Amino acid sequence: MQDPGEDAIPEQRDPDGRAPRADDDAPAQAGRNRWSWRLPYRLTADYWRDRDWRDLVVWRRPGSRFEPGPLGLLGVMLSAMAVTMLLLQTGSGGLDGGRDAADDAPVPVPGPPDGELRIMMVGDAATQGSSGDHTWRYHLWSHLSQQDVEFDFVGPSDDMYSLDSEEPGDLNYAEPDFDTDHAARWGATARELSSDIAQVAAEHDPQYLLLLAGTEDILAGGGADQALDGVAETVSTVRVVLDDARFVVGELPDVDGTDDDRRINDEIARFNMGLVDLAGQLTSATSPVVVAQVAREYAPAFDNWDATHPNVRGELKIAAAFADALAAPLGVGDGFPRPLPELSAGPLTAPEPEYEETDDGLLLSWKNVPGATDYRVVQRRVEPDPDDAGVIPADVESADDDRFVLVGSLFSGARYEFVVRPLKGRDEGTESEPLQLVWDDDPPPAPSWVRVHDGGSLVTWEDVAEAGHYEVWLRQLECVPDRRAATGDRRVFTTPRDLTGPRPGNPATDDQEVPGGTEPGVEEPGPTPTLRPEPPRADPEPAPEASVPAAPAPRESCAPLDGRGPGSGDGWRSLGSVGERPRWAASVSGPHEIVVRSHRDHVEGGYSGSVVLSEH
Repeated sequence: MQDPGEDAIPEQRDPDGRAPRADDDAPAQAGRNRWSWRLPYRLTADYWRDRDWRDLVVWRRPGSRFEPGPLGLLGVMLSAMAVTMLLLQTGSGGLDGGRDAADDAPVPVPGPPDGELRIMMVGDAATQGSSGDHTWRYHLWSHLSQQDVEFDFVGPSDDMYSLDSEEPGDLNYAEPDFDTDHAARWGATARELSSDIAQVAAEHDPQYLLLLAGTEDILAGGGADQALDGVAETVSTVRVVLDDARFVVGELPDVDGTDDDRRINDEIARFNMGLVDLAGQLTSATSPVVVAQVAREYAPAFDNWDATHPNVRGELKIAAAFADALAAPLGVGDGFPRPLPELSAGPLTAPEPEYEETDDGLLLSWKNVPGATDYRVVQRRVEPDPDDAGVIPADVESADDDRFVLVGSLFSGARYEFVVRPLKGRDEGTESEPLQLVWDDDPPPAPSWVRVHDGGSLVTWEDVAEAGHYEVWLRQLECVPDRRAATGDRRVFTTPRDLTGPRPGNPATDDQEVPGGTEPGVEEPGPTPTLRPEPPRADPEPAPEASVPAAPAPRESCAPLDGRGPGSGDGWRSLGSVGERPRWAASVSGPHEIVVRSHRDHVEGGYSGSVVLSEH
């Protein structure tokens, strides 16, 4: 290339087309060539350092995919002139020399500047992070710190996005002990980020700008071209104030779980393909643009906590991709070691549940843990009759920082175990310690006014409001023979004595049978009178023989064995539950002692007084 000479240099004009004034020219300095000496002051970084592009009239070049704004246009112009100057100086040995074959060699990438490196991360939600995240900023900070790189993260913000209040300001990092400064905004498109990036860059003066943006443009319905335009605008605008800034721009990872995955991922693929070409177009000798290959290892179904936002595994992969790009070709630290460590996603803080018994059921409550978008409460009956753990089908309610759930359908007297598991999107985090309790274990009162009806066939009692069912206990009474003489009319039957017996009063013959004599107490017959003949009559029917009545069966006396009930007495046995109605149809025969006990589920209540159930 021939030296264009002083006369061949075109007149430089302001963006509005006006020719520069003489006092706009920057004073010549030693070592500068004629091109830089004639560069108008309004096209220098010093002029634009404290200005905001939004104060200017927007200009676009029609028919171009990348249509830079005013500051972006100036950045492109400055970069083009810097490359031209480099070619003039290196390819021709100065403005007076000619080109040779060495001009076709790649321009070397400048190494890190001396001293502490100032790094600013710019992006959307993936870079800012949300409640409870590590963020990929943390993983990159940790990696560079282990490499003994002297660096400082810079930017206007140090917070994350709060999922509860849905606004920035959350400082609940999973690992808060790191340099949290950044220039990312939740939900920002690449176009929106470029709007004030010049002012931010001028204020914080980063030497390295790490940009991950474009997803929000595509999610909002825009295409890959729109997202690439926003990236190009950001790079070119920063160069207005920092003409030697190094840039690392990241590929976009795929999404998984939106209503439009196919379209979005197609546009993301186009963006990633175009990003390499764009980086080549934007790269200058003093301000390289390098691509971080974020999408190469990223698996959104595994590395996102929802459809679009990275979990700790995704954060690590983003950080590794940027670390690799910083290492080669920019020469900052080493590449990220592989294989990547395996990390558990989800909130790291375990909930600490408490409980309260209410009239409506068991109220479990705990404080919200950082990053949790939902909770699962797992219930298991420990005793009696242990069952399998299951998730309670109830919604978790919230009030300020408190979370709670009302648990119903519990059995009184049973021991339960509860575990609260926090989730961030689809990632389950650290669960709480098991909470065990016995539900509603106050015993119901004993039944009263136990009565026997219908000759012992029915027993009833007063209903107990606190009882759910009743149990009948019984034992057989102790019965013994009744030794008292049976009372009744007894007859003494006598027969005629022998007339030849001794006379009464003869002491020698008393109680002796005397032949020919008569029985004692029988009078001697007198003279036989003369009898007149009577008319014949029929013989009378013989009288029935007199029978002696049988003696009554011996009676039994039945009484309780002792005065003690089922809790302490002997011989008691349970018939089990007889239902929830305060009555029992006797199902035993013979004399028994009956006691009724109240129950509420697994809680045993008091025993009633006993009643005697006679044979029926």
